[in-house]
Formats: sequence, C-alpha cells, structure tokens
Amino acid sequence: MKKNVDAERIRAAFKATQGIVEHEFEQHVIDASQADVDAMIERIASGESTFEEEDAVLMMKWRAMKALQGKSF
Repeated sequence: MKKNVDAERIRAAFKATQGIVEHEFEQHVIDASQADVDAMIERIASGESTFEEEDAVLMMKWRAMKALQGKSF
C-alpha cells in the first residue's frame, strides 16, 4: 500500500460522479469501460496508486491513441 487512504470516501466520491458520466457518454461506452474504471477506483481506494498516477496513465494512453490516429493535440 502506497499510503493511508479513506477507501470508502474515495469510492463514494467516484459514485457521486456517476450522473455526470451517464449524462456525457452513451451507455455502450460506459458498459465497455466499467470494469477498467472499477479497477482504477479500487487501486486508488486501496492506496496502490493515486488519482494523479491513474490520470497520468490515462493521458498517456489518450495521447498514444491520438498519435495513431494522426491527430495533434
């Protein structure tokens, strides 16, 4: 464990954002990513990683995907 975290508070915070997710994305997108999102939440809640570390990984993946599509950002 990286650091002491309030796991229930973290899980509740992510659950509170569910309405935003449902408003912004189509259900098939939510369904396709739910397992990865749940795993990320658990890594953060367990102290295995931080939100900032998870965010950095997601941004690297996004940049790589955009580069493969030939788009600048």
